[in-house]
Amino acid sequence: MTVTIAATGCSSSSSSVDRTAGSGSDSAVAAARKAVDSRLGAQTFKADLSPIDQIAKAKGKKVLYTAISLKIPYFQAVLKTMQTATADAGTTVDGCDGNLTPANIAACVTQAISQHYDAIVLDNIPVDLIGQGANALKGAGVQIISAEGEGLPAANGVTYAGTGGPEMLQTAANWVIADSGGKANVLLVQQNDTPLQAKYVQEYMKPTFDKNCPACKVQITSITAAQLNNLGTQVSTALLKDPKINYVLSEFDANVQYIVPGLQNSPRGKSVKLVGAIGDLAALQRVANGPYQRAEIQVSPSYAGWAVADQTLRVLTGAKTWDRLDAPFRIFDTSNIRDVRVAQEAIDSGVIFGGDTWSSAFRASWRLS
Repeated sequence: MTVTIAATGCSSSSSSVDRTAGSGSDSAVAAARKAVDSRLGAQTFKADLSPIDQIAKAKGKKVLYTAISLKIPYFQAVLKTMQTATADAGTTVDGCDGNLTPANIAACVTQAISQHYDAIVLDNIPVDLIGQGANALKGAGVQIISAEGEGLPAANGVTYAGTGGPEMLQTAANWVIADSGGKANVLLVQQNDTPLQAKYVQEYMKPTFDKNCPACKVQITSITAAQLNNLGTQVSTALLKDPKINYVLSEFDANVQYIVPGLQNSPRGKSVKLVGAIGDLAALQRVANGPYQRAEIQVSPSYAGWAVADQTLRVLTGAKTWDRLDAPFRIFDTSNIRDVRVAQEAIDSGVIFGGDTWSSAFRASWRLS
């Protein structure tokens, strides 16, 4: 998320990561532990953002925010934040639910064209997934912003607005590595509804284990949204097949509610450490209350909404866009969960992450502070 940005961790209580488990190997495990420690404390967003000199150009523009599923609270919060953030610029943001299906996503693309939107934000929807819809959008003059995924330079008529997803997933893997002392046996849950979901696992999470934990065993179980009701059975079956599995790592916390029954139905379930990322209030409550989920990696949906709104306004006004921002995401585990208020308001306001240190930075670059 080309600007120089930094998210820095403040002091916190010591990590719950087990620093005595196994001998771990050395520098690789130490690197994982360092990555974890840097994200346990409150995070501060800092950015050297180039200004939007002609913010008035955004007035009257219409944006269609299309999420992979607006039934997921995180995306609802991102939409609401974008609507609030862009109001002073005179930009209208409407929502369209991709509902986890290509047909619904295609309908949103058609809506953006037929109702003459100036831009469409595809949140967690890879541009490749809309096929020829991308050319149709470009032909109709609808700008395309790809949000939540990777932080990449603009290319082929698409501007990217990554909000830290790959980095959070790498950090989740590093938590497992550090906690196990470099000797984890991991069941990694991969969702297969879009190419991006598979890419998160294959190009970010799995390589993190390969690099920092050569002694770890990692096996992948795949699922689609239509199969989620079977996920608990998949997990309990995997634990039965391999009694040495001691960690379950889910790339999306929206799936953890289906994993927990699998642990409950396994005689070994309470001894298996469950880790998730990119979640919501329920995920933090599970970490706080136990006994299954031990760690959670989150970024404020408020931050994500402001970051995507900023990139969208830059596209609409012709201002300089950024390639990547260092999102102020935070790890929550038993070392720090008691130090924060686990409540929806705390998530929405950003307090639980260290406070809203981003909205003023973005507004200042819009010359609206």
